[in-house]
Amino acid sequence: MNEELIKQLGDKIDQFKNESVSKQELDTLKQQLEDLKANGVEKSAIDGIQEKLDELGLNLKELETKSTPTEKQTIYQEISERKEEIKALVKGSSDKEVVLKADTLRSSITNSASTNFLPTIGQLGVKLRALYDLFRKVQLSTTGNDAGKVVYHDWDESTTVRAAAMTAEGAAFPESTAKFAKYSIDLKKIGDTLPVSEEFGEDEASAAAELDMFLNTNVTSKEDAQIATGDGTGQNLTGLVTSAPAYTAAAAGITDANIKDLVRKMRTAIVKNRGSKYSPNFVAANSEVIDQYILKKDGNNNYMFDAATGTIGGLLIVEDNNLADNTLVVGDSRFGTIYEKGGIVLSKVYAGDQAIEDMMTLKARKRMLFLIRNVDKTGFLKCTDIDAALATLATAP
Repeated sequence: MNEELIKQLGDKIDQFKNESVSKQELDTLKQQLEDLKANGVEKSAIDGIQEKLDELGLNLKELETKSTPTEKQTIYQEISERKEEIKALVKGSSDKEVVLKADTLRSSITNSASTNFLPTIGQLGVKLRALYDLFRKVQLSTTGNDAGKVVYHDWDESTTVRAAAMTAEGAAFPESTAKFAKYSIDLKKIGDTLPVSEEFGEDEASAAAELDMFLNTNVTSKEDAQIATGDGTGQNLTGLVTSAPAYTAAAAGITDANIKDLVRKMRTAIVKNRGSKYSPNFVAANSEVIDQYILKKDGNNNYMFDAATGTIGGLLIVEDNNLADNTLVVGDSRFGTIYEKGGIVLSKVYAGDQAIEDMMTLKARKRMLFLIRNVDKTGFLKCTDIDAALATLATAP
């Protein structure tokens, strides 16, 4: 009789392997097994039944876990809770599978030293260098006896008179006047500093090198700005805009006057009386002004000018964003010169109590001068109000 009950109980358990079992049904099966034990059934006869029932209980527990939100466990926590089952599996005393259900996430690994470390440091953006590359450079000796000055003689054009004229027989020849002036200009200095710790230089070599580049870039950026717009006062350079004479537009009756018309008129104003000396070769402006030229369209919405040529009216476009909006300069670059004493000098110095505090100061410096000689300024013209100049050019003479 007991054998028949054992078989029936085993068949029920096998049936639930392929079906979902409720906790109530599982408890009923467990009670039937306990009744068999109470009726004196030997343990060896029901060991297989017990294992099947235990496995069914594990399946029910898994289903309950999936259906009920619980706090996620780490692999370590899951193994700790099921260590007895794992021990039995290792010893070979159990043929059941132990399935670890904890989610394996990156956060499960702590204090990992593994990373994808990028070896470079991102760069900060600055304005594109333009006018510095346009003008010729003259290197001055760093060990000379020049008193840190550039000295030169120039024509005094305001008092020089060309008097040549057609002369009748026996008449006195006209008399010209030629006068010169002496000019002396001091070299200017651009500098920057940055205090850092000694340890920073020792322990962060790549970042320390970037700081040197940072200071270098700061000095070159200031140099570019001064070449463009330095006002010549104090320690400022006398830049291109300050050196160039102002262009005065005249009524010309140009239909729909545009920047190309303006550039050509400025060029003409330079070469009309001095074409033997000057041949303007560039027009400098910022990106907004250049866009105003390039994006100009005709009545059919077609672009009027080809940006690929890189020129306006045959003159090289020099894009320098140190120049102000609504401003452009036309000129002959041969008559502007940058005088330099070496390049940018980078050094490390100790200021105040820095040596005691284990600090130091990174220093960058450069001595230079931008010069358009007085007699050569007539090779340049600036327009500081493009809109007003175009309106005048469009006016009938």
